[in-house]
Amino acid sequence: MRRSIADLLFTALLVAATGMASAAAPAAAADAALASVSGNWQSEPDDGAVGIIQISVDAAGNLQGRLVGGNRPGLKDLNNPDPAARSLALRGQVILRNMKYDGGGHWSGGTIYRASNGKTYKCNVTLASDGRLNVRAYIGFALLGLTQGWTRYTGTSMDLPAK
Repeated sequence: MRRSIADLLFTALLVAATGMASAAAPAAAADAALASVSGNWQSEPDDGAVGIIQISVDAAGNLQGRLVGGNRPGLKDLNNPDPAARSLALRGQVILRNMKYDGGGHWSGGTIYRASNGKTYKCNVTLASDGRLNVRAYIGFALLGLTQGWTRYTGTSMDLPAK
């Protein structure tokens, strides 16, 4: 009887250790995926404005994007639904929030703010095989939306030529 209890304890420890190792694997994958998308990305033009968005991790461990540059450095947030925020510069604002890693180079569950119309949309982000960051903004269902392909920004200036 003692032997079978010892065997059960050993089996339980082995199962627990295997579970911890498999739980560590997704965390490592999320860290590697975050490292692959961290840094500066150039958006596609939106009403003539091109932004440089700095992708990083927020305090909760989610992906976020802050507008750090572009071709309109002094642009104000004129379309913000909050009248008090309309006098604020867009540069420095977090526009991509709360993106949770789903695996396979894909984040979801967050939002993106579109300054050209002052609206916030649900968002999915996927690192494509060609190295572009596909950012899909949508209302309700991901089928009803718009995808932008952001490219890695490797320039040294955060001010792009005006278009």
